[in-house]
Amino acid sequence: MSQRQTSGDNSTNYQVAGDLHTGLSYRDVKEIADDVFHQNFTRLATEAASTAEERARAICDKFLEKLSNESPESLNNARNPDFQRALFRVQEEFATTGDEDLGDLLVDMLVDRSKQAGGSFRQVVLNEALKTAPRLTSAQVTVLGAIFMARYVNVNANSIPLLHATLRKFWLPLVKGLSQPSDANMGHLAYAGCGSISLGVVTFTQLFLERYPGLLTLGFEEDQYPWISEFKDKGIVMRCLRDPAKLQIAAVSQADLENKLSTIDVGEHANELQQLLKANPISGEAIHAEIESLDPEFKNFAETWENSAMKSFDLTSVGIAIAHAHCRRVLGSAMPSVDIWLS
Repeated sequence: MSQRQTSGDNSTNYQVAGDLHTGLSYRDVKEIADDVFHQNFTRLATEAASTAEERARAICDKFLEKLSNESPESLNNARNPDFQRALFRVQEEFATTGDEDLGDLLVDMLVDRSKQAGGSFRQVVLNEALKTAPRLTSAQVTVLGAIFMARYVNVNANSIPLLHATLRKFWLPLVKGLSQPSDANMGHLAYAGCGSISLGVVTFTQLFLERYPGLLTLGFEEDQYPWISEFKDKGIVMRCLRDPAKLQIAAVSQADLENKLSTIDVGEHANELQQLLKANPISGEAIHAEIESLDPEFKNFAETWENSAMKSFDLTSVGIAIAHAHCRRVLGSAMPSVDIWLS
């Protein structure tokens, strides 16, 4: 078959028989990864070297398959030295340890990192997280995941049964089998840059009262607030979920109420409505009893939370990145993108 092309100055000719691909392919990136690993990894004895290379190839394949499925256009970032350094770091750690849990955690963070634009805040954070995660034990990573879910993730629930279902679906897998971390373990998490131990305390009951005040209230008597009747037909007031003889604000959270109030004129009653949302909550003992009745693991988590520094631990961006990767590994696609928390 004879083919002829002509072109002008400073142009590029392409001549193909099938599809045209101008970016890096899966095979191209794999070859780059192999080259980077061989050029940088410390030479070991024959048997150890063979094991290291096998692990490096395995973790690279797992990463490239995941990245190809989620963001194939990001394969072109393999030309970037920062990308190559991050990939080598993952290969090096897994080649050395062979820890499958750590490998999966690093792959998830590396995929997220590979999607980010060069020099972005998220990329910087995820680069740091890739360096930090290997310095943690699997138990410490589990603690980060539990703190992240308990303190930083808001899952919508507009009814009491849905709240219970949400806790079983999202919280239970992350707190199951959680062991109480020692002060030394929490101190190491702080030393590693995953968070800080503050003077403030978030109790077990506050975890729920701050998120779902509208699902944990005993309501109020209508005659206590004569002016409340004008909001009955505006979707702001409803029968109390826990005591139908009373009323309550028709919102689950503060943000939910603010969205509703933004659509109507409530005059001088805005602050009072917001206060009523959180008024007359069920007791702390009742919250413990209700949550712990869902599964024995919640009782263990409540005791672990109250008796450790977890209740005072504030996550950094690096801690959030590691915790999110752990949560996504446990919960799968139910876990939203890390971009929500690293903006």
